[in-house]
Amino acid sequence: MLLERRHLSLALVVLLTASAGCAGLLGSEPGASGPDANGTATPGDANGPAPGSSGFDAAAVERGHFETLSDSSFTTSLSFQLSTVRDGENRSVFINRTVAIDRENERALADGELVQANGDALATTTYTAEGTTAERRVLTRGDDTMTDYRSATPPYGGQVQPVNESSVVDRSLLQSLGSDINWTYTGTETVDGDSVSRFEATGSNVTGFAADDAVSTNVSANGTTDSASATVLVDEDGVVRSFQYRVTAERDGRPVTVTLSLSVSNVDDTTVGEPDWLSEAAN
Repeated sequence: MLLERRHLSLALVVLLTASAGCAGLLGSEPGASGPDANGTATPGDANGPAPGSSGFDAAAVERGHFETLSDSSFTTSLSFQLSTVRDGENRSVFINRTVAIDRENERALADGELVQANGDALATTTYTAEGTTAERRVLTRGDDTMTDYRSATPPYGGQVQPVNESSVVDRSLLQSLGSDINWTYTGTETVDGDSVSRFEATGSNVTGFAADDAVSTNVSANGTTDSASATVLVDEDGVVRSFQYRVTAERDGRPVTVTLSLSVSNVDDTTVGEPDWLSEAAN
C-alpha cells in the first residue's frame, strides 16, 4: 500500500525546512509545501470527548484542545526520527522540540534540537517575556561548537520571532488525526492525575496519515508500507495529552522508519523562569 501524502504537521515542515538536511538522507527532494495551519474549528460537544467508548470525536478534540490550552499554562513536546540505511550504514535525523507556556507570568520558552545524519546538531532556545524575545543558537559540527545570541522586539521582522505556542501541535495535525486515522477505543488511563481515553490504530487504519511531507514524498516515490501503528490519549476537555506514531516502509530496497511522539503535560502547572544566558542576548 502506498504511503499517501495528506495532512502534515506545520511544526515538522518548519523544522525540516530549516535544517536543509533531511532530503539528503533518503536521496531525493522533499515536497515544497503543505496546507494552511490556520484552520477553523468545527462545532462539537462543548463538554469535549469524555472518557468512554463512544468513539473519537474529532471535532470536539480539535475545539477542546485549543480552547483549553488558550487559557492554560502548559508544556508540549515533540520528538521525531527518520531512519534508513544508506551505503550500508544506518542514517537517522532527530528532531526534538519543547514549548513551555506560562500564562500567569506571561512568559514562554521553546527548546529545539536538530541532529542530522552526519552528526551535526543545532540547538535553539527562544525566550519571550515583557515584549522581548531572546534566542540562543548552538551549532555543533564535529569537535567545533559555535554559540550565537540575539534578541528582538516588536514589530518582529527579522529571523528572531516570539515563541509560537502552536509550533508543536497545530490545527492541521489534529484535523488529520480525525480524518486520516480510523481509531479504536481501548480504555482509560491516567496522565498527570487526569483520566484520559486511549485510542489505537494499526495497519491500513493508519497509513492515510502522513506525519511529514518530506517522508511521504521520499517513500511514496517507489515504496511500500510494511507496518504502521498509532496511539492517542485524550482527556475530558479534549486536550490531546499524547500521540505516538510509527511507520516502517521500504524504498528502493532500503528500510525506512518514521516515529513521531507528541505530548502535552503540566496543564495549569507550567512555570517558566529566565534562562541563565539572557544577559548575553541583550549585549
